[in-house]
Amino acid sequence: MKLGLVCISEMLKKKDKSLAFKTMTRKRFLELGRDAALVELSSRILHNCKLTKQIILHCAANKISHYRISSCLAPLITDATLHISYDDLPDMQAIASALQDAGTTAQTCGVSISSHPDQFNVLASYNPDVVDRSIKELNHQAYMLDLMGLPQDYSAPMCLHLNLSFDSDKEDIYQYINRFGSSFNNCDEGVRRRLVLENEDKGFWNCSNLYKYFRPFLPLVFDNLHDAVNPSDFCHFKLFKNTWRNYTPIMHWSEGLPDKPRSHAEFATHVPSVVAANKDCVWEFELKGKDEAILRVLNNQ
Repeated sequence: MKLGLVCISEMLKKKDKSLAFKTMTRKRFLELGRDAALVELSSRILHNCKLTKQIILHCAANKISHYRISSCLAPLITDATLHISYDDLPDMQAIASALQDAGTTAQTCGVSISSHPDQFNVLASYNPDVVDRSIKELNHQAYMLDLMGLPQDYSAPMCLHLNLSFDSDKEDIYQYINRFGSSFNNCDEGVRRRLVLENEDKGFWNCSNLYKYFRPFLPLVFDNLHDAVNPSDFCHFKLFKNTWRNYTPIMHWSEGLPDKPRSHAEFATHVPSVVAANKDCVWEFELKGKDEAILRVLNNQ
């Protein structure tokens, strides 16, 4: 079974508290003063990039065949108010080297890589500022994958929610799609060649509607929990799988809480039939137990 770790290794953090990603708030950056803040920010980003290699090695050692890199590898870089460029980082050469090392390690160990930009990225937004920020963030995340030496194709996908439900009272569906398409076309090539879309846990973009309107354009990611809480008229898994064509499909597996079905559980109570029947897919494991939860499943196969 091909299972994927999402962002954080709880097992490594328990062994060594330093094996956790470092972030920085805008407030902290401003408090330090620009010169000192850039030194500190650069150091934290370098730490995160080196940790990425350690997590990849950890995945390989535990037969975890996929890793979704953290979307917070380089905090504040895309904050438009701070005007930070990569060249401003004193450790940029070491950062690029660490990312290349992580990418080479992943390819050598047979651990596939993906990313999942956060939900504030909305390419179909009505607000031009939101669109501009989203494009900048997606370009940045694609650049991180480029620095890792990963192909600009769906073997290293960037998964995105549409993050804006279609409202027929406001516009025609094709206005929505055209607005998304215009923003998509303004992204860098590394984004356009990697971007895939996921069904959502509420709103218009369940499996049926996502497949109906976006199947001709991009590969689609099936999320079993989102499908359970925002169901379609029938299961679209096989249809989603076919949109990946010659690439290995990357799907999402999670399980909700009994009293909060949209909230992710800590550990799996069972292997869903769609997962068990499709071991040729990679299943990014979105339960809160992270690698501890994955190993419980792998050890009980």
